[in-house]
Amino acid sequence: MSDDAVQLEGRIRFALSILGESNSHHGFEALCLGLARRRITSNLLTATGPVSSGGDQGRDAESHWSNIPRELPGTSLFATLASTERVVMACTIQRTDVPGKIRKDLASICGQGTPVARVIYFTVTAVPAAKRHDLIDEAARKHQVELDIWDAAALALHLADYDLFYLAVQYLHLPSDLTPPRPDGAGELPDWYVEARRRWQASDEPACTLGELVDLRGPLRHATFHDEARADLPEWIGHARALLKAVAGERTALRARYEIVVATLRGLGDMHPADQLARDFFDTVTADDTLTDPGILEDAVVLLQYGYGALVRGLTALTADDLCSWQRLLADKIDRLLDADPPANAMAHLLAMRARLALHTDMTTKLTTRTEDLPTVAEVTSAVIEAVEAGEPIPALQTEPPLTDLDTGMRTLLRLGHHLDNAPLFPIEHTADLFDYLTPVLVDHPLYREVRDLLDQATDRVTGQTARGERAQSRGIALIKSGRLPQALQEIHKAKDNWLRGDTLEGGLIMLLLCARLYSELSLPIAAKQYALAAATAAKSAPNPELSCFIPRGIILAAQYDRKAGNWISATHLFSTGLMAQDLYCDEPYSNERYPYVWETMASQALTLRVASAVRPGFVPLLREITASVGINTILDDILAPTADAPTETEETCVEAADTQGVGRPFSDAGPTRRYVWNALGVDWEITCPNERHSVLAAERYTAALQVLLGELATLEPLLLPGRVSAEVRADPTLPHDQPAVCDQTADRDTNRWRLRLTTANLADLETEPPRLLTALIRVVLSQSLLSDEAFTQLIEQTLASGLWEKLFVGRPYDELAAFLKADDYQTMAALTEPAVGAGMHRGRAESDVLPAQTGPGPGYKPEEALETVRNRYAVMLPIVRYTLPRVLADPDFRRTTARLREAGWRDWHLLTAIANVVGNRRAQQQGLHAFPGDSEKHRARILTAMQAPERPDDQPVPPEAFTEHALRSHLSVAAVSTAHGLGLVLRSAPIDPQALLSVLGERYGYWTDDVEHVDPFGWPATPSDTS
Repeated sequence: MSDDAVQLEGRIRFALSILGESNSHHGFEALCLGLARRRITSNLLTATGPVSSGGDQGRDAESHWSNIPRELPGTSLFATLASTERVVMACTIQRTDVPGKIRKDLASICGQGTPVARVIYFTVTAVPAAKRHDLIDEAARKHQVELDIWDAAALALHLADYDLFYLAVQYLHLPSDLTPPRPDGAGELPDWYVEARRRWQASDEPACTLGELVDLRGPLRHATFHDEARADLPEWIGHARALLKAVAGERTALRARYEIVVATLRGLGDMHPADQLARDFFDTVTADDTLTDPGILEDAVVLLQYGYGALVRGLTALTADDLCSWQRLLADKIDRLLDADPPANAMAHLLAMRARLALHTDMTTKLTTRTEDLPTVAEVTSAVIEAVEAGEPIPALQTEPPLTDLDTGMRTLLRLGHHLDNAPLFPIEHTADLFDYLTPVLVDHPLYREVRDLLDQATDRVTGQTARGERAQSRGIALIKSGRLPQALQEIHKAKDNWLRGDTLEGGLIMLLLCARLYSELSLPIAAKQYALAAATAAKSAPNPELSCFIPRGIILAAQYDRKAGNWISATHLFSTGLMAQDLYCDEPYSNERYPYVWETMASQALTLRVASAVRPGFVPLLREITASVGINTILDDILAPTADAPTETEETCVEAADTQGVGRPFSDAGPTRRYVWNALGVDWEITCPNERHSVLAAERYTAALQVLLGELATLEPLLLPGRVSAEVRADPTLPHDQPAVCDQTADRDTNRWRLRLTTANLADLETEPPRLLTALIRVVLSQSLLSDEAFTQLIEQTLASGLWEKLFVGRPYDELAAFLKADDYQTMAALTEPAVGAGMHRGRAESDVLPAQTGPGPGYKPEEALETVRNRYAVMLPIVRYTLPRVLADPDFRRTTARLREAGWRDWHLLTAIANVVGNRRAQQQGLHAFPGDSEKHRARILTAMQAPERPDDQPVPPEAFTEHALRSHLSVAAVSTAHGLGLVLRSAPIDPQALLSVLGERYGYWTDDVEHVDPFGWPATPSDTS
């Protein structure tokens, strides 16, 4: 032994010697249990009853029954260590009269409860050899048990080993840098596995949630299937059994039983120790009609196959009758579920499971192959792992055993094959692999070719989708890095669409959340909320429990986006719901390193409380009540404590911060009316609704869809008129679901206003909702567009071709995704007497325009044609004012006005156009020609002829005071409407904001820059008064 090893043992013995000083009985018990499982008997479970009170009958742990050593001696570490007899572990940190303590505990252990064959006793003090032998003899003579005593020296010797030193770090608090080197030839363990092992070894509390089981399943399976980690398997099985013992939910218990049975059979080569768990699993699944989770049913089908493999190898006490009975009950249950016409993806899962049951080996037929000729469990496992790692198919079946019901199996596969187009989330590869494996048995069946072709087509489609998804993701990430977020969003949508199915569902969920993040960064927060909730919902319906961690992640991120929209109270509700899911589905749910989104949202929640305390103190009790429901008030207080002396927020600073960041103002969900505001494509958008459940869900359904559509249009050319669009949304339960939304438009000079009545969500009619919603979207957006109806229709068709339907409707209807709050919650928020922060205050501009309107030449703009139009303007306008122009040029005020307009960017043709309009309008009025809405084409033509007629010497002169700057600007704005019409643009909202139209013409159609060479019509000599 090296000097380092001797010194390490010395440090361990010293640490053991001081355990009694800190009354660390629980830690010493856990240390001894860990060592005993690795060195003495692997099938130990902790005993029940309070420690140090006698409630556990003096037993700190005892073994569960195992027959492995008797039937398969020496087959694995577990088999070497497993006990077939009742073994009890006891330990003490008492330092005085240890022999007396051992005698007392032996009397307690052996005098009550289940008979014991062997007692392992751990103590922190040294027990002299003579005294140890006396105690062993006394135990055999008086209690008929074997006694093993592990004192400090024995403990230190083994705790200094590489694979046990973690116990010394965890329970004796030795520094981890003292860890002995890993033995040569031990094999490399992946970093994630080592980290998981460290985390589980450091945990004192028994796991009891689905999230903890999911966290445990990865390393448990790794140790099951990989030789280099096999030594850890008893410890992982111990964690799983402890979880099963502590868990409350039946579904989590079922999954834990499944994992223990599989690990015991596949990793340890025997199923006997887990037979009762398998029996409990099947009895529960087949008897409980409420257990319809596809993941659990699939576990049952797989476990049936494992059970049969163990049966034919003599590795289980379960009988063929047991397995056949469970097979029939499972088939009947799945048939009932299929008859109930489940959703498309669930239907595919059920069909695949029903086919596997029918194509299972007939378990009533006597096996012709001798048991000793069958490959061992280890050999089968090795062959499968080698095939998977090499990317090759699992080796096909070499024999042709009779199947349970070949015809039913093939008919079911045929039905599945025809159904696959409707079930994008179904993982087809597993079924295709089974079909390939059974090919020697299936090839002569009449349906073989048709089923084969359908499965091949589906597999090819999936393979192509996977590759397309990978390419789209790569492009999307590159675009994100370059700041091209709207374009990146299109690529990430493609990746999502290609991956959001069974075999690559995790990638699809990640892409859903990435879409949500991009929508948020584009200041489209309700669309972001929809996508985050869609990820949570898809994860909840996934058969793979490892995806359950996406449920709280999606909900909590949705709370962040809801808060960004200004819904600070609703976001608090949503965050609390997310924390409940976090506790349920995640291991170490409050780990900042593993779940940073929890603490980011926690910090935002603390800020919500701080702002409420400063500007809406009446809201604080409601917020505190919500956060108290998940027990985070103390955490929030700790976060707020360092800011206690900081200046408090004011109404004005809150409004400025929200407006500058381009987010909703705080508590926009308070009071009788909710408000959603954002800026996109040069337009300020506003959605309002009554603060009651149905109308809020309808308004958010519409807002999310509108924001998704705007995200699509950002990469196209909708040519929206700058301005403000406001829509008041109400849910109308009387509106038939087969009718479109009722859309009424009104307008004033500043705002394009709409009143929309939408149906309440009809979850039974999912096909008609997107078209109705899109119709209402198109009407509002089209009213703000300058494109022709035909051009805008082509634009919408382009978005539809790019998958707009799927983007508007993400898996489930919005009203279902967001149905977290009850009607009473909305009533409580509506009843709040104080309004949203900044209600009635003018909205400021955001610091950065994250989703600006398109720039560059507008649709239909051709520079050559534009210049020709300018040339014609000079030719047409000059005759109209040929006598007026010399007269007004003599007026100093007119000269000053035109000089200022020239400095402001007016071209000479702008001035001529405005002057000609003043003159032409005066002339038409003098002739009794007035324009009114609804005038006939003939009347409008007469007015135009009068206005454009060349000026005559005897025309009544227009006085110079008629050509004020205001008058010229007004007449140029009127002329701009004609310019827009000449470009093929359509003005749908009335009245039109002239500055908005002129800005579009100037930025997109060269209105302020296009000019041609010409004789200066205003060529007067400058005088000092012209510029004064």
